Amino acid sequence: MDQGIYGVSESSFYRVLKKNGQLHHRGKSRVPQRKTALTTHIANGPCEVWCWDITYCASRVRGEYFYLYMFMDIYSRKLVGYEVYEEESGTYAVIVLQRALLSEQCFNKPVVLHADNGAPMKSQTLKIKLEELGAAVIQSAPGK
Repeated sequence: MDQGIYGVSESSFYRVLKKNGQLHHRGKSRVPQRKTALTTHIANGPCEVWCWDITYCASRVRGEYFYLYMFMDIYSRKLVGYEVYEEESGTYAVIVLQRALLSEQCFNKPVVLHADNGAPMKSQTLKIKLEELGAAVIQSAPGK
């Protein structure tokens, strides 16, 4: 191969090594790890799976921002709740969530919420409210 002459393909080379029991992990590199299967939730109708996030909105004053809290139903891609506040807080997230649940009239259905790992998404206030409502929370894991 160093001379530019190829007798077999690379996959054939590895196939022969494997057949003869010579294909083993060597060196300091790590052995490949199997990743666990991702748990996904499928929305078959409205008010089953929601995702939400908070985004920064610039103000006229440099360095000051407004925070847009937004909940979206992934089945219909409808914005079911959104409000703007001057700070990022789990308390405000609970307020927007409650208003969204009231407006969509889905208090009897357990909603699955998907969120990232931001501080308001993991706040105690929100966790307590979600337990009270019987809703499940899915946090995005880094690298997934």
